[in-house]
Amino acid sequence: MDMYFISIVAVLIVSGLMLVWGPGRGNVAWFIDLPSLLLILIFDVTMLLSTGLLKDFNNAFRLVARKKSEESVTEMKRAIEAVVLTRRVTLAAGGFTMLFQLVLIMAYMDDPALLGPMLAVGILTLLYALAIVLVLLPLESRLRLKLQNLLQG
Repeated sequence: MDMYFISIVAVLIVSGLMLVWGPGRGNVAWFIDLPSLLLILIFDVTMLLSTGLLKDFNNAFRLVARKKSEESVTEMKRAIEAVVLTRRVTLAAGGFTMLFQLVLIMAYMDDPALLGPMLAVGILTLLYALAIVLVLLPLESRLRLKLQNLLQG
């Protein structure tokens, strides 16, 4: 099994263990908020489309999974640039969305029953962004190593 996919499995296992041993004791529903995830993905796809790197981002996964070195230097560099951009946009989008939601939460300060759930949704957006970054970091590293091997060999 490829080391990149092992790193993704490791993130999933650690997340699962935190769910089982954490204060929620397995309440997975607390961690699901589709609109928050969609906001991050909309930011990412929009930026990748506007820079013309969406195809290169998709190629990044193919390039990492491929065993043989059939790729060009330009193809590798564009894939790396797409992954770096996505990682940066994901972090910025997570922070921006969380802060935006915090401003909205401040409008409901007079209703304490809403503060907890609304704050949880705001934090989930940042959590999703960080989880995506944890997946992108090893992808970026693998691409950089493959580019180094391509340039040396």
